[in-house]
Amino acid sequence: MLGIGIHDGDLIAVHRTPEATIGQVVVARLEGEITVKRLGRDGEGLLLLPENPDYSPIRVPMDAADFAIEGLYVGVIRRG
Repeated sequence: MLGIGIHDGDLIAVHRTPEATIGQVVVARLEGEITVKRLGRDGEGLLLLPENPDYSPIRVPMDAADFAIEGLYVGVIRRG
């Protein structure tokens, strides 16, 4: 998430909630993995959009069984 100032080793502050609106930065669980991405949408379902150009968007199908919003990104704590 370099595009919003989160670097390797940083900690993030998260507001725990299962709800988010399109455009918010979320902490999401998909297939047992946790990721921090901007929430988007297209005609096929949700998109988890990276703020780092080295990564590709992650498509979340409408029928995804193992997907959850765990919380909303609210800030960063720089370490080191």
